[in-house]
Amino acid sequence: MNAKKKKVLFILGGGAAALALAVVIFALTFNINSYKPRIEAAASGATGLDVRINGKMRLSFFPFGVSAQDIHVASNGGEILSLENLKVGVALMPLLKKQLKVTSCELVKPVVSIVKDAEGKYNFESTEKKSTEERPGAAFSLNEFKLSKGVFVYLDKKTGEKTEFKDFNLAVKDLSIAGDVIKNASFTGNFDCKEVRKGDLNIDNVKSPIKAEKGVIYLMPLTMDIFGAKAEGDITADKSEVNAVYKINLKILKLDFEKLQESFGTKKVIGGKGDLHASLTMKEKGSRKLMGSMDGTFSLRGDNLVIYTMDLDTVLSKYETSQKFNLVDLGAFFIAGPLGTAALKGYRYGDVYHQTQGGQGTIARFISQWNIRAGVADATDCALATRHNRVALKGKLNLVSERYDNVIVALLDDKGCAKFKQSISGSFGSPEVGAVSAVKSLAEPIFDLYRKAKRFVQGGKCDVFYNGAVQQPR
Repeated sequence: MNAKKKKVLFILGGGAAALALAVVIFALTFNINSYKPRIEAAASGATGLDVRINGKMRLSFFPFGVSAQDIHVASNGGEILSLENLKVGVALMPLLKKQLKVTSCELVKPVVSIVKDAEGKYNFESTEKKSTEERPGAAFSLNEFKLSKGVFVYLDKKTGEKTEFKDFNLAVKDLSIAGDVIKNASFTGNFDCKEVRKGDLNIDNVKSPIKAEKGVIYLMPLTMDIFGAKAEGDITADKSEVNAVYKINLKILKLDFEKLQESFGTKKVIGGKGDLHASLTMKEKGSRKLMGSMDGTFSLRGDNLVIYTMDLDTVLSKYETSQKFNLVDLGAFFIAGPLGTAALKGYRYGDVYHQTQGGQGTIARFISQWNIRAGVADATDCALATRHNRVALKGKLNLVSERYDNVIVALLDDKGCAKFKQSISGSFGSPEVGAVSAVKSLAEPIFDLYRKAKRFVQGGKCDVFYNGAVQQPR
């Protein structure tokens, strides 16, 4: 290497070293905290919320960026967001040209609290009316976005329902947004959440890859722990059109019936294992409730289950003379299975069984299968078989208007004909068994079902009530 080349390399190396030294000196002497009031004011003006940085701000080198501690965002309705730490990565070379290019963003221990008041207004909504006409959003991209150890709480003050996501993490790469945030967002990454709580429903260890492309967000394959079992499936949220479409597929094998009953706040009545399958689609349209657009199937099946509170065969064998048991109470098994508290809000599930003489019984086969169209669930195959008896249910549940639609429960003979049957009608909140409310009938069963049943069985001929998969016990 000749002397001239050595001299050029020496000059270039020295220049690079001088530049690095200048950057270090700048970072050591530059007081970014003096700009904190300006940053808070700019963030508050852009969001319409009160943004405060209570902790220190720092510059970092590897990678180059800015961090801020103890951040709080609030509105008139209280605090909406708090952050233990915010880390923002910035490309150095554009910055030297007075251009800002953010390359990464990390939120450490964010706590998000969303509250919907009785009038339907959210706590993050500003009281000032701002124009929301079509505005093209600025293009934005990040190499990496991370959210770690987060907490999300949603409270609906009108209903009192509270949903919590605890210890959730999100890590995505190649985040790109252009124009509409939802329709033009794209990224790939992973999501996990340690706990999800809503009322008595507990879901743990939710995990899934996550992908967004052309307004469609995919969570697949999705896994979680629920009802004492492992669940797997997928969720798709399609917001590419005016009306968003949500698709949910879920399979839970060997779920615990006791855990299932705990999820809708009742004491244990049935024990054992079963399989739950759900395939549902919901579509947003204006102010219409999502329930009104629900289509799909929902089913729960189990074999060799235990009834802890009674010997059902003993009760049914004396049914012709006792009249101390309402068939619609058995119907609650089928409704409570896949459809939960929605159709049982006015029904004291399980309370009737103190009227029996105790003991335990066995359900050899149990099926509760429903077809859902426009928010109306139709019982396509709902039946159970004990060692000696078979009971079935048919009818519909209107999940939109919250009413029982011609729901009938029947004790069957070997031909699938109804030996006895009883109906439940009216609203979910105040159901009726015949002319008497279900709540009263649980405490004072007064129906002479044997006498009424004679109208349906004449001369050994009858209309088949049930011909599904549950066979008559031998």
